[in-house]
Amino acid sequence: MKKLFHFFSSLKLAVIVLLGLASSLAVATFIESLYDTRTAQFWVYKSGWFEGLLGLLGLNILCVALSRLPWKPRHTPFLLAHLGILTLLTGSWITQKFGLDGSIRVTEGETTSVVELEDMGLVVIDNSSVVRYPIKWIPPEVEFKKIPLKEHGLSYDITVDRYITHADAQYNFIPDTSTSMSSMQASPAVKVKLVGGRMAIQQEYWLWGGDPSFSNIQAGPSTLIFGKGTGPQGHPSLVITPNAKGDGVHFVATSSEGKKVTGNLPSSKLAGYTLDPGWRGGVVISFEQWIPHALPQSTYTPSRIQGGQMAPPSAIHLISGKGGEGYEMWLGVGERAVMDVGGKQIELGYFPERVILPFQVKLDRFRVDHYDGTRDPSSYSSVVTVIDRDTSSGAIISMNEPLLHLGTTLYQASYEDAMPRPITSIFSVNRDPGRPWKYLGSILIVLGSILLFAMKYVQKKRAPAPTSAAAAEGVAT
Repeated sequence: MKKLFHFFSSLKLAVIVLLGLASSLAVATFIESLYDTRTAQFWVYKSGWFEGLLGLLGLNILCVALSRLPWKPRHTPFLLAHLGILTLLTGSWITQKFGLDGSIRVTEGETTSVVELEDMGLVVIDNSSVVRYPIKWIPPEVEFKKIPLKEHGLSYDITVDRYITHADAQYNFIPDTSTSMSSMQASPAVKVKLVGGRMAIQQEYWLWGGDPSFSNIQAGPSTLIFGKGTGPQGHPSLVITPNAKGDGVHFVATSSEGKKVTGNLPSSKLAGYTLDPGWRGGVVISFEQWIPHALPQSTYTPSRIQGGQMAPPSAIHLISGKGGEGYEMWLGVGERAVMDVGGKQIELGYFPERVILPFQVKLDRFRVDHYDGTRDPSSYSSVVTVIDRDTSSGAIISMNEPLLHLGTTLYQASYEDAMPRPITSIFSVNRDPGRPWKYLGSILIVLGSILLFAMKYVQKKRAPAPTSAAAAEGVAT
């Protein structure tokens, strides 16, 4: 035991640990600059070996302090500095285990208390039971290990067999043949193809009434609208409106000169119909497919962007039994779908992990200032109301003025513009229970260092002046 204690309190171990930490932090900084923060956290900051290295540092500091027993007044600076390092490490551990780091998205006029974290999970809904399975984030170069949910407590045969860290979505639409809740989400869909033009284009587009992002599409200089609406003046547009019975469509094609071509197509003649809208370059429109009750079917492929803030979120692939049509699917972040598992309809969703704050935040107004003559934002802020039980108070959260409430700090991170309104404000949410310990540890380290220099200065002042004979002897030496 004495030999073991001597090893853990040795200067040799301290040098090895400090060199290891310095090398690890240098590597982590390089990884973060080359990829992103989450990749650096996976390989270094949140890895088991790095936590072990920090624990070894704390053990070394503790053993060094104990090796000076019995302590004397002259050990005070030394003990304060070492106690400060231990306190600092303890505060960091508390923050990592019990802290909160996420984001809140709230649109003008809305109120929320939901914080979305970076960790993802698969939600399985069967009748009244809801079960969530965590899906750990891994870098693109790490091999994904299949997750059989049956081995994690689920009674159904569902397996997460593929995972893409940064995935691009490719959407298709299929007829809805189920009798579950998905039928309420089904809407008409039509697939059109633009052919011709100076660049000899051949582009296909799905138009779907179930989502605004699929009902108004910008196809080069032209606008494709599904439902009611009109295109911008001076630009070619195509407006397709389904009939009330869902047995056909009415279309209006407008050229950039304002000339219109209108018509009605029954569903039986829609697929394969070619329309010449009179657009420049001889562009023609071909109706490829019509689905009166359609649901989106998404597939995902690895994105060309595999790091940084612009990289898209992850996606997972699920399979039931041996797979096949209706028994396997892709899910991107925020998507939900219904899978046939053993003849039973199971609802699945892939969502970020969420935490509910003990108070609510209402976005009253978002303010943004632009640089003169541009649309580039120079500053932006959010006027919010914090609702805590039966009380409420107003506050302004700006880029340099966060909001601190009940130990939780909200920072103005970014926003999503909508022309003209409403705007969605995005706040970074942070709760750091280890912060007081880290502050205390830093103060103790600084105090110990100051006391060390002060004691050396006092000792030097109190030391007797050397005699002339001793001085001469020193010069000779």
